[in-house]
This record gives sequence, C-alpha cells and structure tokens, in this order.
Amino acid sequence: MANARRAIRKDASVSLYFFNLHECGTVVRDEEGRDLDLAAVREIAIKDARFILSSEILNGAICLDCCIIVEDEQRREVMRVPFRDAVSIGGC
Repeated sequence: MANARRAIRKDASVSLYFFNLHECGTVVRDEEGRDLDLAAVREIAIKDARFILSSEILNGAICLDCCIIVEDEQRREVMRVPFRDAVSIGGC
C-alpha cells in the first residue's frame, strides 16, 4: 500500500505520516497513515487530540497525560503531541 501511495504522490513535500495514540498505557497504532506536508502534521495531531478529548469530556473524565506520537514513513518518531498542548484550561 505504501509503495502505491508513493507512486501516486505528485508533491515531493508530501509524505506519509502515522498518528499513533498513546492513551493511559494503551497504544493504538495508525496502520493507514496520512499523506501530508510536514507543516500540517502538528495541526492535524492537535485536532485529533481535541476530538478524542471531546469524547472523554462527554464521559466525564479526561487524561491530559496521553499523547499522539507521529511517525514518518519509516516509522521513526518525528513529533510527540501531548493532549495538554491541545487545549487551554482557564478560569473566569
């Protein structure tokens, strides 16, 4: 699948990135990945973290110690985005 994706890519600045969820001792590996420009990777990871946090809020508990670890096509870590970086918590 990755070879087919590489052949289809037209923009050399676009690469395959995997967004792995590390949540309370459990790792959910991204097996499909996404073709993105590196500049967009952090923004996508933050949006993914916010989506997960929104579900947790509906259940009444959130974990800010969880994170999304982004890997490149060779499965090397390129970025770690802690959930606490995805939100701002303040008072009135």
